[in-house]
Amino acid sequence: MQLKVELENGILPAIYTSNANVTHHGQPILSFPIEINAIPDNTAALALSLIDYDAVPRTGFAFIHWLAANIPVMAEIPADFSRNFEGPQGQNSWMSRFYDMNDPYFASHYAGPNPPDQPHQYTLTVFALKTKLQLTNRFYDNEFRNQLAGHVLAKATLQIKAK
Repeated sequence: MQLKVELENGILPAIYTSNANVTHHGQPILSFPIEINAIPDNTAALALSLIDYDAVPRTGFAFIHWLAANIPVMAEIPADFSRNFEGPQGQNSWMSRFYDMNDPYFASHYAGPNPPDQPHQYTLTVFALKTKLQLTNRFYDNEFRNQLAGHVLAKATLQIKAK
């Protein structure tokens, strides 16, 4: 599989990041489109993760921006998919006890890049699955990783820079 995300001068467009017009409590919530090529023929569903490993020096942990599972097989996950998808989406890092974001919306939706200090590199991974995962909305990353075991036909990773 191969992934493609349209960038502007090598950077994720501002409408999907900290300079977004569509926000919730000041956080960007408009998910960006993802083109997926060479999906295996026997794929039953897709899953994805968007993680900011550059956040570790500042937060002490990798920041989870988006987890989603049981996405229908499609060549492009469209813009704003997260707000419209009715399948399971996982908890992002805003729900951590280390943040004062007591808002259930962020328990299961895209929370776009919003680096506090400098541009960050975000790791987007899309998984082609041979079966749907047994996850419910608001799942945790560890549940996601455990469920992926033995069900991944292919995966693709793309590094995306945002500021």
